[in-house]
Amino acid sequence: MKVNIDTTYIYFNIEDGDADIGNSDVSQIYLKDSRFDSLGFTKTPFPDIDKSIEDPTKGLIGTCVFFPFPQPTPRLDSLHFNTGDTLHYEFYITDRAGHQSNHITTHDLIIRP
Repeated sequence: MKVNIDTTYIYFNIEDGDADIGNSDVSQIYLKDSRFDSLGFTKTPFPDIDKSIEDPTKGLIGTCVFFPFPQPTPRLDSLHFNTGDTLHYEFYITDRAGHQSNHITTHDLIIRP
């Protein structure tokens, strides 16, 4: 059995004018694996943000890091399972008001068998 030992994480910079990102079921990260376009976007909880830095008059600037779940593994067909796979992610975030950010696409990720 082959075991994937690497970890994929995605980090990006954020800037929100009224600091209403995170700390809610509405504020989410939406992620799509290019290999499975027909499945659309899956929700990932936005990491918690310390409430002491939320100030709608100053906004919020920072960096977000998250780990896609599940971690990418080669598709199970014999071609990809034996030779590896390639994918990229497309993602966007929503704030507590439900506003959608720009869509970001990662570089290609190569998954070795």
